[in-house]
Amino acid sequence: MSAQHYIKVILPLRLEWEPCYITDADLRAGDRVAVIFAGRRVIGVVSDPDATPDIETSRIRPILSVETGLDRVSPEEISLWRFIADYYLCTIGEVFKAAYPVLKTASEETRVRVSQRKARLEERTIALWQQRIAKLKERLDAKDAALAKKHGDAVRGRLEEQRRAIASALQDAEDRLASFSAHLSLSEADYSSLLQNLPQQPLSPLFLQTLASGKPLLFKSAAREEVYLQACAMQLRKNRNVCILVNEIALAGRLKDKLEGAFGDLLLVYHSQMTRGAQRRIMDDIRSGRPYVLIGTRSSIFLPHHELGLIIVDNEESVFYKQSDSAPRYNARDCAVQLARIHNCSIILGSCSPSLESSLNVRSGKYSLFDQSSEGKELHPGCRFTLVDIRAEIKKNGMQGPVSRILSAALARSRKCAIIRGFEKVGELEGLQADIYTIPQAAKSDLGEYDLVAMLNADALFDAGDFRSDEHAFQYLERLRSICPVVIIQSAQAAHQVYHIHSAEILLEERREFSLPPYTRLVDLRLSGGASASALCKDLASAGFRVMEMPESVRVILPRDKQLQSGKKKLRNVVETFRSNSKSNVIIDVDPL
Repeated sequence: MSAQHYIKVILPLRLEWEPCYITDADLRAGDRVAVIFAGRRVIGVVSDPDATPDIETSRIRPILSVETGLDRVSPEEISLWRFIADYYLCTIGEVFKAAYPVLKTASEETRVRVSQRKARLEERTIALWQQRIAKLKERLDAKDAALAKKHGDAVRGRLEEQRRAIASALQDAEDRLASFSAHLSLSEADYSSLLQNLPQQPLSPLFLQTLASGKPLLFKSAAREEVYLQACAMQLRKNRNVCILVNEIALAGRLKDKLEGAFGDLLLVYHSQMTRGAQRRIMDDIRSGRPYVLIGTRSSIFLPHHELGLIIVDNEESVFYKQSDSAPRYNARDCAVQLARIHNCSIILGSCSPSLESSLNVRSGKYSLFDQSSEGKELHPGCRFTLVDIRAEIKKNGMQGPVSRILSAALARSRKCAIIRGFEKVGELEGLQADIYTIPQAAKSDLGEYDLVAMLNADALFDAGDFRSDEHAFQYLERLRSICPVVIIQSAQAAHQVYHIHSAEILLEERREFSLPPYTRLVDLRLSGGASASALCKDLASAGFRVMEMPESVRVILPRDKQLQSGKKKLRNVVETFRSNSKSNVIIDVDPL
């Protein structure tokens, strides 16, 4: 027991400061403690175990208890939380709440109680078997002593039969005890066996050289899974672990199916549709120190990772890596890059059509690039791409219905077809011998199994009010061209540049010309509670910010330079002052999509 001292605690609340408490317990950063805040019990994380109070010490309250049953939060986790809070202009308490939501913490507390009961039951079960084994040994010794004496044949036969029954019961009890003890956990030898049987196919020397550059690696390819498998196996052989982020829950299952044969029990999957119990078991597996390859959606960055050797972000361009509904409004792709820095590990950003942000990072030298098409390993390098001008088709052939004559003929020749509908209703496509998808459904599906994929009214990809629309449309079409042997696109805007360019460089130059991301940074401020957007715009403009007033929100445009972070902090101060003066809420969304 040490002398009383002060600690700072991160609470899962939207607080602009970390409260100070007093304790005589010997604590470390990351320990979990129960405290009273605003009249209720809250479990927090010690951020500074030897703090200097910044308020009157008479106002500082003692902690309620040290929650020794709850796992410590690692320094790496806290470092990531601080980065997210700093970059996305939220509080570290909001990040903590996202990483350890109330239900998750309650689940941990339940786990502690259940684990304690389970441990007691296991101890009692083992003790009972040990008692039975000891009694059977005593009975066996007694029979052996009896058999050592002289007996008639009938008596000796009966004694020998009894001895065989006792010996059999003893062997059964010993086997059951050994089986029960082995069942409690997968042994280190079991993991060693799995590691010894990992695939041995090496990565290409050029890929390894690019990965070893120390920079995030942008991996441009449509056929990425085999490289992922080899890269994961390489890290496991080095006793390092791997985290693979995917943008959709369905894609997690699909990637698991492709990797499970190679990694077996080393492979873990984590996403929001799993039960709390299943999520807790994954966290326990990671904390146990066992080797792992984890496939997960964006929230997987908050898991207690250790010994990370590689992070993979698949489909890195996906908008689904951005959390927009509630704070912290983070982008898991960009947070993964920071997580790799924290763990000093490699990171691969995989895509067949990279985001403009990553492309600019390659151009500026921040990222390395490995384009697999340079090695001739693309799935369909010679994709037959046909663009059908619907207006010309109607003028020439009097097109009836949503399917052009060109597409109709192609459908008749094809073995297995997929139709992606733009504005059409399902009823309009009745009778077509093809699988029908909406645009979002197709984005989540494996279309590589089709010999023909067609998109009707592809103009549905464009949104005149979204400057990112062309980029997203280009990425969508590039994905189709990369994984499908034949692609037919029907459009009423056949002259649109997206249908004719083969590189995103033109789109990148347009962004530079108009000072749009990734050459600038955007921060959207959404107002509620009747606050005036015009008033907020005036305050921001007075502070020197470039602003755009939009319906119920304000957009702030920041230059992407060395003063970016200081500019964001200044912006936050202006917003906090406005919040206080207007008595209203302002939601801050950094890098909105």
